[in-house]
Amino acid sequence: MKIAYAFTNPIKYADLKVFLYTILSTLTYILFPFLVLMMIYTGYLFVAAQGNPQKLDDAKRSLLWTTIGAVIVLAAFAIAQMIDSTAKNLI
Repeated sequence: MKIAYAFTNPIKYADLKVFLYTILSTLTYILFPFLVLMMIYTGYLFVAAQGNPQKLDDAKRSLLWTTIGAVIVLAAFAIAQMIDSTAKNLI
């Protein structure tokens, strides 16, 4: 007795590239407004510091980490495009 069963793909994307692109675009749409809010908050920290060196250092640190986060989020698409174009050229 032979039993045959076909497994179905639980993910609605047939291609890994489309799946990863969807994840990256979703993360970008979620994180970009957060980055804008963090930039506004960092500006508030600079204004609220009023020349206090400790508070200015905190504001500078916040600006640094917000900028690093923005670069990572925005570079995700660039890195994905480079990998995709390299893979297409190899084939």
